[in-house]
Amino acid sequence: MDNTPTSRIWHMRRNCSFTPRQVGLFYLSMVCFSCLIAAYFWWQGAWMILPFTFAELLVLGIALLIYARHASDYERVILNGTEFTIELFLGNRRTIVRWNAPWVRVKDPELKSDTQKHLVTLEMGQESVQIGQFIFAHERAHLAQEIRSAINGVLH
Repeated sequence: MDNTPTSRIWHMRRNCSFTPRQVGLFYLSMVCFSCLIAAYFWWQGAWMILPFTFAELLVLGIALLIYARHASDYERVILNGTEFTIELFLGNRRTIVRWNAPWVRVKDPELKSDTQKHLVTLEMGQESVQIGQFIFAHERAHLAQEIRSAINGVLH
């Protein structure tokens, strides 16, 4: 996490089994395998297997597309001197916010219910950003404390 004494980076990302490229290769292999089996049955005279094969591949393709779209999601918080940068990459949408570190307020996650906690809220003026969706709920308070301590270290 530490790069230099004046720079801190918190990088949180999804815990995914496949990268988007691996998802594409998996889907390609499934298309080849299913089409090979469907072609064999079609050749044997069971032509009704073709619509079911195409329906199966369509549904699988949609599910894998949704998975791959969010497989590379991440949140990155960078404290570099007095510059505080929050970078969110969700789906295909990237949001970058740059704030002055001494003006940033860090709110601890509040208890939403007995088992689920809110995200860590970072605020400056009227703007706010919530982070921590890719880490366990019980680690969010520790994340908030780490960011708060790093900002206080910049101030002193």
